[in-house]
Amino acid sequence: YAELLTENQRQVLTFYYNEDFSLSEIAQNLGITRQGVHDTIKKAETQLFEFEKKLRLSRKFNDIERNLRVIIENSNNLKLVCVFATGYDNIDIVAAKKKGVAVCNVPAYSTDSVTLFTVANVLSLFSHLTEYKRHVSSGKYSEEGKANALTPVYHEMRGKVWGIIGFGNIGRAVAKVAEALGAKVIVNKRTPVEDYECVDIDALCERSDIITVHCPLNDSTRNLINGDRLRMMKPSVVLVNEARGAVLDEAAVVKAVKEGKIGAFGCDVYSVEPFDKKHPYTEIAELDNVCLTPHSAWGAYEARVRCLEVICNNIKSFINNENLNRVDK
Repeated sequence: YAELLTENQRQVLTFYYNEDFSLSEIAQNLGITRQGVHDTIKKAETQLFEFEKKLRLSRKFNDIERNLRVIIENSNNLKLVCVFATGYDNIDIVAAKKKGVAVCNVPAYSTDSVTLFTVANVLSLFSHLTEYKRHVSSGKYSEEGKANALTPVYHEMRGKVWGIIGFGNIGRAVAKVAEALGAKVIVNKRTPVEDYECVDIDALCERSDIITVHCPLNDSTRNLINGDRLRMMKPSVVLVNEARGAVLDEAAVVKAVKEGKIGAFGCDVYSVEPFDKKHPYTEIAELDNVCLTPHSAWGAYEARVRCLEVICNNIKSFINNENLNRVDK
């Protein structure tokens, strides 16, 4: 919305929103009165609210795609959209091209972070760490007087089949860790690779002891893991989604978990973020064999620093008439 504001308003709002300064500190930094800062903020926010109202924009996270399309279509001076992510399925590239707006993403910045979260989620569920932790924290371990607790039964990873859906940078990094743990890796990928066994999606669902999902969301992957494919899976399978929420039929997953059709479920991404109390996953969130996390896998400190660095380079590249990480070309 910056093109709607004066330079003074932009300066004030930059301090107010990004730096968490008090009104007095902003006034001192900009050489204006405290009341002047207050009045500027109020006027600017009124202008922005009227702009949102005029274009019927929503402040809900899941309305980003529509909001950006409307903003792109109604902005005369917008030149560049920088996506703070690798995926850009929430950007209307067609609308951007029509208005001559460049779009850049940040590829591969979160590979190590998402790999870490994926493997941590799998191992926690596979080893029943939640149950064993509670056995001690509840006091039961001390009360029973037994040196060991070995239920629920857990298994070694060696020899198990780890199926990976989507085999980009993250999928390949997860495969290396899986192999290091002794698992046999099979892959479902649109374009087969030579160094791993590639299978169709149904075969992967049938054969795998662990399934991790890392594919992009598009028309061919929406609800890729549906009721039929969940019924193909082993009743002991550990299923972890680190792709996009809508790659899974969320209601079908809940049904499979509640009926014991799959062994465990982990997820960091959702069709609606944050999901509300009516979302199907609220029915299983407290179960020991379910681990839901708040879309955190991408965000290790190092990954966030890396992401900002790439965004800065994308902006510099655009200013210099270069095409670094352009996805609209």
